[in-house]
Amino acid sequence: MTPIYTNRLRVSLQQEGGRTRPLRAAHRQVQFCAIALALLLGMADVTPIWAQVNPSVEYQAKAAFLYNFAKFVEWPPDTFPSEKSPITLCVFRYDPFGSALDEVIAGQALNHRRLLVQRINELPDLKACQLIFVSDREDKHLPEILNSLEGASALVVGETEKFAEHRGGIQFFLEKGQLRFAINVDAIQRARLTVSSKLLAIARIVHDEPHSKGA
Repeated sequence: MTPIYTNRLRVSLQQEGGRTRPLRAAHRQVQFCAIALALLLGMADVTPIWAQVNPSVEYQAKAAFLYNFAKFVEWPPDTFPSEKSPITLCVFRYDPFGSALDEVIAGQALNHRRLLVQRINELPDLKACQLIFVSDREDKHLPEILNSLEGASALVVGETEKFAEHRGGIQFFLEKGQLRFAINVDAIQRARLTVSSKLLAIARIVHDEPHSKGA
């Protein structure tokens, strides 16, 4: 798979004098999901209308993108114990989302599999997860996480610098106040995942750093 560098993900995070404007939770959830889905479908010049930035707003956006990542990734059939097994989105240890991820995922299903959110504290329990979010506070555990997932088909998502190059699957990052993400195609191949070309087309494509291979 060759590197692809394409459209920017234009999710502006703008601050107005350090103050925030309140938004109704339900409206914010719908807005984030709609924007995330539109962007992932290729509408990369869409700019959202919210005007505040704080941790809760940032993680509302990231929660919506995690949901959409799940929509644009396919797992091998042998990932699931049965045809009725859920797609499980896990947060490893520190959870920055509050209720945001649960609100986005509630009642959702993909390919006849319901979506389930779990908080995981122990490494062995991660093998039951299909998508794993690792916050910046837990990034130091990435080598242990990846070792514990050897042979598993899990999409590991993080938010710290070089997360993707250090063998993570997808990494969130900010560029000029815009939320973007990078995909490590080497990690995707190791996990035997299939990623939609629509998702690849709006990502920064990266590879393992040479020193991290086999780490």
